[in-house]
Amino acid sequence: MVSEIVKAHPHIKGVNFDLLFVVAEAPDYVGVTHVAGDMFKSIPQADALLLKWIMHSWNDEDCIKILKNCREALSDKKKGKLIIIDTILSPEGNDLFDDAGVRFDLLMMTQINTKERSEAQFKILLKEGGFPSFKIIKIPALVSIIEAYPQ
Repeated sequence: MVSEIVKAHPHIKGVNFDLLFVVAEAPDYVGVTHVAGDMFKSIPQADALLLKWIMHSWNDEDCIKILKNCREALSDKKKGKLIIIDTILSPEGNDLFDDAGVRFDLLMMTQINTKERSEAQFKILLKEGGFPSFKIIKIPALVSIIEAYPQ
């Protein structure tokens, strides 16, 4: 995903930040640097951060740790933003992909003891993680985009 963003916007410097065993096997992409690390300890400084399919893999306490580290990593707290791509469950259950979202929720609960979340649940996590301001962009897909801001 970072490679495609950098292709479309060559002035952007992309960083693929993941565990050592992941980046050790990652293919080279023009404009993308692979950096090994642990998001629970620290995240490299950036103007913007992108988390795709990350939040649903962790419990609330771990998500808050990740979010706090994301906030710390933003080089400009006034202009920086966090972009989260993940499923957002609708309490009403009437969105186009709600059936698939519920199935993913059940899968996450039974396989790794985590969950998909609603907008209200994301709001709590984001606030506790240092991102009191956010907006959700619904797209015609199972996932939505959350833009979160530290101010």
